[in-house]
Amino acid sequence: MFDLGAVSFEWGTMIFQLIVTLIVFVIPGVLMIYLIYRCGLKRKVTELEQRIEQLEKERRK
Repeated sequence: MFDLGAVSFEWGTMIFQLIVTLIVFVIPGVLMIYLIYRCGLKRKVTELEQRIEQLEKERRK
């Protein structure tokens, strides 16, 4: 316990609150960033596949 006059902090409670805060904000944030990145990557792969198909068609002509 850490005393500051009339206010005291319990380290266990502070650590628990920190962990809960991280779970509530960080995990969903990282998940959203991952999903956004993945969607962008899929779009780029699709565009590259289309370009490859066009080049193959031109090469066959």
